[in-house]
Amino acid sequence: MPFFFSRRPELAGLDRAARRDVRRLAWNFAQRHWTLHAPAFAWIVFVLLHTRYHVVQDRRDYLLITLVIFVLAVVNIRLHISHYLKPARAVYNVLGGKSASR
Repeated sequence: MPFFFSRRPELAGLDRAARRDVRRLAWNFAQRHWTLHAPAFAWIVFVLLHTRYHVVQDRRDYLLITLVIFVLAVVNIRLHISHYLKPARAVYNVLGGKSASR
């Protein structure tokens, strides 16, 4: 399950600080993939359509759609991080703790 990083085999045998460093490296790798930013782009388009054309009349519907896009963004981020855990662990094994700070 990609949402529970404590159960990932890539993080097995590491202490808390090392797991944090590996997750930070995976996050840095994930930021370079364009699909990570797709929910933010969808939200900006939605806000522009709403402000210009009033596609959603009710404030409650607007907030609900914004919440759904936010949840999708969080799930997308977690999936991207879990995808890059293996290369991040390999870099961490080679470079050690200095790899996260560089």
